[in-house]
Amino acid sequence: MAMAGESEAASAISDPETRVLRAVDKVLDEWFVTGLHRAGAKKFIQEKICKGNNEECLRARQWLLLRMNGRIWEHGIPLMCRSAENVPGLRSLPVWPRQETPWLEAVEAWHERILSELMAVRAASERSGFQPYRDPAGSSSARKPADGLGVEGVDRGMWNVLYLFLNHKRFEDNCARFPSTVAAIQEAFPRHYSHAFVSALTPGSHIVKHHGPSNRMLRVWLPLCGFEGFRLRVGDQILEPKAGHAFVWDHSYEHEAWHEGTETRLVLIVDIWHPDLRDAEVKFLGTLQSCRLRAGKTLAEMEERSLEEATYFEIVEKARSLLTDDDWWVVKAQRDPTIPPT
Repeated sequence: MAMAGESEAASAISDPETRVLRAVDKVLDEWFVTGLHRAGAKKFIQEKICKGNNEECLRARQWLLLRMNGRIWEHGIPLMCRSAENVPGLRSLPVWPRQETPWLEAVEAWHERILSELMAVRAASERSGFQPYRDPAGSSSARKPADGLGVEGVDRGMWNVLYLFLNHKRFEDNCARFPSTVAAIQEAFPRHYSHAFVSALTPGSHIVKHHGPSNRMLRVWLPLCGFEGFRLRVGDQILEPKAGHAFVWDHSYEHEAWHEGTETRLVLIVDIWHPDLRDAEVKFLGTLQSCRLRAGKTLAEMEERSLEEATYFEIVEKARSLLTDDDWWVVKAQRDPTIPPT
């Protein structure tokens, strides 16, 4: 015969509202949401997402319901990543048409200033701030570098990056060297995702095929220089970008790149929140993301790991000291500020 306390507990578990609240708690636990952030997230869910007629949070509601039931969006889109972070109902295009992104003209207006700033830093006596691009070792054992830190994103050549913003962290020393570039990111790019960097690919390089983490963001490229002989595949589309011509593509599609030119290819990359997400949804999803990143960084700082076990956060920090010079950076003579005019 069941005791009274057991009966009450069983009744509480079967109560629909209690089950819903427990499912919400489980999702918040997945994202390491605690303290005031958790209280704020619950308040937002109650006031915005639980109201089925609230169009302001329609897509966030669809995503949350999936996660509350332990499911992910089965989109069925070829070559697009399958991820628990994918948000249902967002427009999905490998490359976005120009008419959907009229603000790219404002981005392109910064091209010469950003390129000049980059070349001036290259000509300075101090190292520019680039570091090798690395992923955690679990992604592939075939591309482990000699230094043992993570794995490379290329199977030939060299891929270096200069981070300005990454996972809600601002790289203060790099931002101080590139004030015009930072101003462009903050002024010309709508709702940037706190992920912005300059990507450098040396001649003869091949970036292996891979996916971004989710469809929540779109990737904006402002090609700077060195694009002769360069190709980018996004999904089933092959692009041949031109310097100064910005474009938007969906990072969640499988993509890869080849550089068969003679000059280092340089591009400013800025991720932005998907334009179909409302501001309230961006705030909610951004809060969850910040909590998870903060927790991951804290765990990385607390635990000592081998190079093979290093997390993404540790890899980024340790890779900052791997390049001791900019000798890898090949530019045309007429663009190189260290070569005097004749």
